Amino acid sequence: MIALGIWAVSAGWMSFASTSYFEISRILDTRTAALDQAHDAYRDLLNQMANHQLAVMAITKDLESKQGHLRQLLNQNENLRQDLRLTETQLRQSEAERTKVAQTRQAVAEKMSELEQTVRSMWGENGSLERHISGLRGQLASIEAEKEEIAAQRSALSRRMSQLQSELKISLARTAQVEAQLEQTKTDLQTVSVQRDRMHEDGQIAQVRVRDLESRVTDLQRVHREVMQKLNDRTRADLAEVQKIVSRTGLNLDTLLPKDPPAPRAARSGGQGGPFVPLFRDLVPPASDASANLESMSLNLGTQLRRLDQIHGVLRSIPLFAPLDHYSLMSGFGVRQDPFTGQAAMHYGLDMSAPIRTPVLATAGGTVVVAGWKSRYGRMVEIDHGNGLRTRYGHLYKINVKRGQKVEFREPIGLLGSSGRSTGPHVHYEVLVNGEPTDPNKFLRAGKDVFKG
Repeated sequence: MIALGIWAVSAGWMSFASTSYFEISRILDTRTAALDQAHDAYRDLLNQMANHQLAVMAITKDLESKQGHLRQLLNQNENLRQDLRLTETQLRQSEAERTKVAQTRQAVAEKMSELEQTVRSMWGENGSLERHISGLRGQLASIEAEKEEIAAQRSALSRRMSQLQSELKISLARTAQVEAQLEQTKTDLQTVSVQRDRMHEDGQIAQVRVRDLESRVTDLQRVHREVMQKLNDRTRADLAEVQKIVSRTGLNLDTLLPKDPPAPRAARSGGQGGPFVPLFRDLVPPASDASANLESMSLNLGTQLRRLDQIHGVLRSIPLFAPLDHYSLMSGFGVRQDPFTGQAAMHYGLDMSAPIRTPVLATAGGTVVVAGWKSRYGRMVEIDHGNGLRTRYGHLYKINVKRGQKVEFREPIGLLGSSGRSTGPHVHYEVLVNGEPTDPNKFLRAGKDVFKG
């Protein structure tokens, strides 16, 4: 009976001890899961801080929600502390488990201290971000003023071109009128010459009329020469200014302009020629170089206008403007310190920073040749503008065009992002001339001078 009683007591104690052990283990597993959840929340908080540093403009909008989330984490940690105190009360029955609970409590206290330090550092970073935002707003104001100035200059250039075209039309109309009068004068002179013998009496009247017509033709030729000279001077000045602007980009204008077609071959059929010998020499005015001079000036003006029109066509295909309306230049063209490795590296474009999802615009009209993921560029768009000119736009958040699509100047092609090998939201902008990277700043500076000329 005693042995049976001892065995019953031992079995009961072992059952109680086992039950208590499994209950304590379950409680510890629950506390461990809660600690893991706190660790995961802590890691999520660090990830959110990294995203906040990338999204400079978005941090002010999300600040209140992040603070609420932090207060929720603090409340959760306070609940964990209360649970730990309750666990300590329950684990006083087992001396072996008390040490493990104390170690767990110490680890939780250290994590809480690290979390509080992280919160304090985040508040400091928020202050620095607000100061940076104020600086960016100042830059935005200056860029907006510069944009208004460029728009005014562009409007002035358009008015000037319209005025020049109007003057050219007037000059051409006057030229046609002068030529018609010259033809009429020649007809009158021939009529007078044929009828001279029959109408000798009217010879003096005809000579007076011829002299009057010669005087009118001379006046018209003088006026026409003055107009043609003014148009030639203005056209030459415009050509020089436009050529100067294109030369600032480093491009060779002669290689960009279309080649003139070869002169047509002379017809092999029969023809007529020889010097002009008037039938009645005394009624024909002496030979003059005025007509030849006018014809030469007209041909020269036509050549210059054709070249000016060709240059304007080339200008429409040159990327002279930035792909963003407002941006901060984070990295220029040339040798720089790599943002990932810290080593010296070559940078073949411009890094233009702006808020994420800002529209990215085509800097000139052309055809999309690349639209998709491109290795370290991330989401990239490449546009062929003709004449060996191409532009690239890397690290986009979203692409709005397709390969083979025709795009116009300043047409949105995507949204600014941070895809690929990037440390933050920006667009990597490149200009390639015959496949070779060229400093885009040359084109941007030339673009600023387009309307100043």
